[in-house]
Amino acid sequence: MLKETIILIGLCCLSSTARIHAQQEASPFHTVGETQKKKVRTMVEVLTDTTVQDSLEEDKDMQADSATLEVPLMVAFPLKDIHINSPFGMRRDPMNRRKGRMHYGLDLRAKYEDVYSMLPGTVTDAGSSTAGGNYITIDYGICTCSFLHLSKIDVKRGQHVKAGQKIAISGNTGKRTTGPHLHLSCKWSDTGKYFDPRILLKFITEQLMKLKIP
Repeated sequence: MLKETIILIGLCCLSSTARIHAQQEASPFHTVGETQKKKVRTMVEVLTDTTVQDSLEEDKDMQADSATLEVPLMVAFPLKDIHINSPFGMRRDPMNRRKGRMHYGLDLRAKYEDVYSMLPGTVTDAGSSTAGGNYITIDYGICTCSFLHLSKIDVKRGQHVKAGQKIAISGNTGKRTTGPHLHLSCKWSDTGKYFDPRILLKFITEQLMKLKIP
């Protein structure tokens, strides 16, 4: 078991000024349920255990300059700037504008932009589907996340990816899309149930804030 005093360096290939703009009246992050809180705490434990060795080997020089940092994780936003066009939950079907339909993810504004892995993980699937177009699914241990409607895929199945590593370019592929964007969906690994990706974005935001990047 690694000593608690070991400090992992949080990696983020994106700008420290990356912003989250949610087109909603209130954020669910302030009222996350107990089950979800436990999931987030477990996420911290899993990432700490599985990423510490790689972090220490690859960032020895950075560690000397980061002795005062509190953050123990490697995290990154999936896009340089985060703007939510359509949230997780029930919504009017954008394809016919009539029927209500559950939206199992977030639609993020992205016009053919670089897409990044949010955490260290392994690509479990990369291919194309009728509805979602070109897609990538990454296993992050505590959860799996899928990125849909991509114009280009830069990774392959079985490949290990790091937080902040470019994995694709967003696009407009697939039949269930009304314009260029990135659809992000996430499932808990233990239950296989979808959860609001904003929980993960909040987690990433909190870890980056602990970095105290000026």
